[in-house]
Amino acid sequence: MDNYKISIFGGTVFGILPNLPIEDIMVTVCMAIIGTISSYVVTVLLKWISKRLDKR
Repeated sequence: MDNYKISIFGGTVFGILPNLPIEDIMVTVCMAIIGTISSYVVTVLLKWISKRLDKR
Protein backbone atom coordinates (compact mmCIF):
# COMPACT_ATOMS: atom_id res chain seq x y z
CA MET A 1 0.00 0.00 0.00
CA ASP A 2 2.88 2.37 0.73
CA ASN A 3 4.32 1.86 -2.74
CA TYR A 4 1.09 3.13 -4.26
CA LYS A 5 1.20 6.29 -2.16
CA ILE A 6 4.80 6.94 -3.16
CA SER A 7 3.98 6.27 -6.81
CA ILE A 8 0.99 8.63 -6.77
CA PHE A 9 3.00 11.35 -5.01
CA GLY A 10 5.98 10.95 -7.36
CA GLY A 11 3.75 10.96 -10.44
CA THR A 12 1.96 14.08 -9.25
CA VAL A 13 5.18 15.95 -8.46
CA PHE A 14 6.93 15.01 -11.68
CA GLY A 15 3.77 15.71 -13.68
CA ILE A 16 3.42 19.23 -12.28
CA LEU A 17 7.11 20.17 -12.19
CA PRO A 18 7.69 20.59 -15.95
CA ASN A 19 4.63 22.85 -16.22
CA LEU A 20 5.91 25.39 -13.68
CA PRO A 21 7.84 28.33 -15.12
CA ILE A 22 11.33 28.76 -13.63
CA GLU A 23 10.46 32.37 -12.79
CA ASP A 24 7.66 31.23 -10.46
CA ILE A 25 9.97 28.77 -8.75
CA MET A 26 12.65 31.43 -8.25
CA VAL A 27 10.11 33.92 -6.85
CA THR A 28 8.87 31.25 -4.42
CA VAL A 29 12.41 30.44 -3.30
CA CYS A 30 13.26 34.13 -2.81
CA MET A 31 10.06 34.75 -0.84
CA ALA A 32 10.79 31.74 1.37
CA ILE A 33 14.31 33.03 2.07
CA ILE A 34 13.03 36.53 2.87
CA GLY A 35 10.32 35.07 5.13
CA THR A 36 12.82 32.90 6.98
CA ILE A 37 15.26 35.76 7.55
CA SER A 38 12.55 38.18 8.69
CA SER A 39 11.09 35.58 11.06
CA TYR A 40 14.52 34.97 12.58
CA VAL A 41 15.23 38.69 12.98
CA VAL A 42 11.85 39.33 14.64
CA THR A 43 12.37 36.38 17.00
CA VAL A 44 15.82 37.61 18.05
CA LEU A 45 14.50 41.15 18.46
CA LEU A 46 11.57 40.02 20.63
CA LYS A 47 13.87 37.90 22.80
CA TRP A 48 16.17 40.89 23.27
CA ILE A 49 13.24 43.15 24.19
CA SER A 50 11.90 40.52 26.58
CA LYS A 51 15.27 40.26 28.35
CA ARG A 52 15.48 44.05 28.63
CA LEU A 53 12.02 44.26 30.16
CA ASP A 54 12.71 41.41 32.62
CA LYS A 55 15.75 43.21 34.01
CA ARG A 56 13.59 46.13 35.14
